[in-house]
Formats: sequence, structure tokens, C-alpha cells
Amino acid sequence: MTKPATIPRPDVATVAEAQLAWRRRVARIGSLLQVGFAALWLFRGTLATGISGRLLLAASLAGGAVAVGVWVEATTRGLAPRPTGPVARHLERFVTGATIAQLVASTVLPFVLSALGRPDLTVGTISITIGILLLWLHTKLRTVGHLVAGVLLVAVPVVLACALSGNALIAASGLSTGVILIANAIVGARALHRGIIGPNAHTIPSTDASRL
Repeated sequence: MTKPATIPRPDVATVAEAQLAWRRRVARIGSLLQVGFAALWLFRGTLATGISGRLLLAASLAGGAVAVGVWVEATTRGLAPRPTGPVARHLERFVTGATIAQLVASTVLPFVLSALGRPDLTVGTISITIGILLLWLHTKLRTVGHLVAGVLLVAVPVVLACALSGNALIAASGLSTGVILIANAIVGARALHRGIIGPNAHTIPSTDASRL
């Protein structure tokens, strides 16, 4: 009776190459998504301030975020093609699954918090889910800027929720989340454009190969 053929584990260099390719891809696509979320939260946060002329200001801030998105798209165009190969596809499943989970949470949480009588916690809670996603991506891919942004997106909403409530909390959460996301998008786009996108194959631990 013949033994089934064993599938060799990918070597460190192959894993490192796939991680680097997905680090580039996340820097581009992730930055564009972050700018989109930032435009939404800046708009909502500004409307919640109650200041005079807030609609015009909200539209201006959202427009500024869109302008950043146009810059990100132009700056990173062609620099992050979709990675190919077995290891890259394996990583893609993880990245896609985690992203979908975050989007589902962002869709469900507003209904749950409204039912609990705390709709003002919605923006901050969604910010936390984005922060968790960025921290996970940093752990998995060593993504640029995600460690700092992830910590801020988790910590800032918690601090704000302890100090504020109602429209004040919505405004502070929306504006702070928008600023963090735009800053992180710029960091990712600049790193990709300059080719400074994180550790190379020689600095990735060999244990990473055994996880795939």
C-alpha cells in the first residue's frame, strides 16, 4: 500500500515573497478603503458637532478625504498587483476573511447598539473593529503603520466613551477616527511609493514558513 504524497511546506523565502507582495497590496487597497471610511466618519462627526455651517464644513472635510484618495490611487497605481502562487492565495483567504468579518461587524453593530439604546457608541465601536483588523494585518504581514493606527483606533474610542456621550461622543469619535485613517492611508501610500514597505526576506522569522 503506497503512502500518499506529502505536500512540502513552503520555504522561508517563498513565504517572505508572498508576505511582501500582500504587504504592498494591503498598502494600496487598504489605504483606499481607509480614505473611504475616513470621508464617511469625518462627515458624520462634523454634522454631530452642532456648529454653525457644519454641513458645508462636513462636505469640505469629506471632499478633502476624497482628494487624498485620488492622490493615493495615482501615487500607488501599478505598484501592487494581485499576488499569485499557492502561498499568496493562502494569505489572500486570510486577508479576505478578516476583512469580510470586519465589514459584517460594521453592518451589524449599529443595529445592536441602537437596540441597546446607545447609538452614540456606533462610530467608536466600528473604529475598534477596524483597529483590530489593522493589528491582525500587522501581525500576519508586518504591514507598515498598522500597529500604531490599530492601537489608536482601539484606545481612542474607549477613552472617548469614558468621557463623553451623545452627539459629543459621535463627533469626537467620528473626527478622531477619520484623522487616524487618513494619516495611516498616507503612511501606507508613501511607503509603497518609496519602496519602504517593511521587512525583507532576511528579517522574517523562519517560523513563519511552518504556519502556512
